[in-house]
Amino acid sequence: MPREVEMPTNDTLIRGLCPQPRQVQLTEGRFPLPSVLTWTGPDEVINAVTILTERLAPALDVVRATSHTDDVSLTVIVDPALEAEGYRIDIDAQVRITAGSPSGARWAVQTLLQLLTPWVYGPGPLALKHLCLPKGVIVDAPHHSWRGAHLDVSRHFMPTSFIMSFLDVLAVHKLNRLHLHLTDDQGWRLPVPGWPRLTTVGAWRPGTVRGHQPPPDDNGCDDVAEHDHIPHGGAYTVDQLRAIDERAQLVGITVVPEVDLPGHTESVVAAYPELGCGAPISHPRTAFGVSEHHINLTDAALGFCRDALDAVMEIFPNSPIHIGGDECPGKEWFGHKPTRTRLAELGITTPHQAQAWFERQICGHVVAAGRQIIAWDEMLEAGAPEEVTVMVWRDADDIARAAAAGHDVIAAPARHTYLDHGMETGPQAPVTIDAPMTMDDVAGLHDVLAAVNSPHLLGGQFQLWTEYLCTPAQVEDAAFPRGTSIAEQLWTGNPARPLSELEAQTRRLTAMGVNWHR
Repeated sequence: MPREVEMPTNDTLIRGLCPQPRQVQLTEGRFPLPSVLTWTGPDEVINAVTILTERLAPALDVVRATSHTDDVSLTVIVDPALEAEGYRIDIDAQVRITAGSPSGARWAVQTLLQLLTPWVYGPGPLALKHLCLPKGVIVDAPHHSWRGAHLDVSRHFMPTSFIMSFLDVLAVHKLNRLHLHLTDDQGWRLPVPGWPRLTTVGAWRPGTVRGHQPPPDDNGCDDVAEHDHIPHGGAYTVDQLRAIDERAQLVGITVVPEVDLPGHTESVVAAYPELGCGAPISHPRTAFGVSEHHINLTDAALGFCRDALDAVMEIFPNSPIHIGGDECPGKEWFGHKPTRTRLAELGITTPHQAQAWFERQICGHVVAAGRQIIAWDEMLEAGAPEEVTVMVWRDADDIARAAAAGHDVIAAPARHTYLDHGMETGPQAPVTIDAPMTMDDVAGLHDVLAAVNSPHLLGGQFQLWTEYLCTPAQVEDAAFPRGTSIAEQLWTGNPARPLSELEAQTRRLTAMGVNWHR
């Protein structure tokens, strides 16, 4: 039976919008959605209407007007005079969306859906009589252009179906980037032509460490035998990755694939030992932490890196490319004769200098392909190439430092955005990297961003590293509602609202079947 839904007041509807729009003026009266919602607009907004159609399909049909004489319930206009992701919604005798771009039209649709019952986000049934929009005007645009979520699928493999549903949840929050961490010491997740062992050997480890790795890496950063002996792994096909990219584009999200280089590459060396520095590695790493073992700096290793980047650029033709660049000790390079010889010829005497040389080779390859290149903030230590957009994860002060050096910057400070850090402490709390990270902690992101007075600050994102997030349900539990708060901060540029003000959004998450943290 269709659910009976009480019509909320205008004040309740306004408080329930998430992220909060810049301007909302609701008036008396309602616009009931018709059983056949007829729309008109240019072809470039079809994706926005598709999102609306998917949500409302249990209750009504959405069809395109076939002539100018048809009664039209929804009109969508693209006006470049508006901000690129901005929009205006006018609701009276019909619904009129004016957007600065197709992306703005998508965000307008997400706002329209939030004015309806949360059960538009569920599987149905849905009663048409409850689908009434309040009359009024909403004007909105984002404060930051980069509003992202990072998902690590290398430490624990996540099924394609989950990533698809996760994209929909991100879109409800008006997040526009999914940073997909595809490779690491513990698993390589994408195919690369000419390198088949990456997805047969490099994608599978024989087990996973129980609890934390012995501090402080007492095992010399080598693997540990005390793992659970449960094989873990997986890899995506090209078709699966392209399907993820297609779904992301539909809902207004850009996938940002990361191939982490030159550190965090034990999985590569396990598959192709000749690309390493001589340490015996028979399988991807079963422990976590920072590994001493990584690829060498020979022509063969550089050729592999270019092949891997070419593969990811072909799969994601419209995406920025993240090359990692973090946590590479580099000590092994000076014990590997071919690499040591090359470094001596170049006059390089330190690991930082060696990595800087490597990154220049890789950056040049990606830039030559006409793609935006992103790397973690370790790139600053030896001087990052000017083309690099720096993603800062360590010290918030590095955000301003990178911007002052002329780099575009994405804020991902661990203190406020690493949602794999647990929310509770104590004997009953699950094992996490660290804890606690509360709603107050993530609320601190606003102050970090507000302190950076630079046009180079693109925005920010939250991170979901999966050392101890083993399942989709655990990822969702870690992500929300803390990620909801971060998403709203990035969209509005305002301080975070308390959890009590996000109740309407958590009801939407419930309707979507999301395992958010109660």
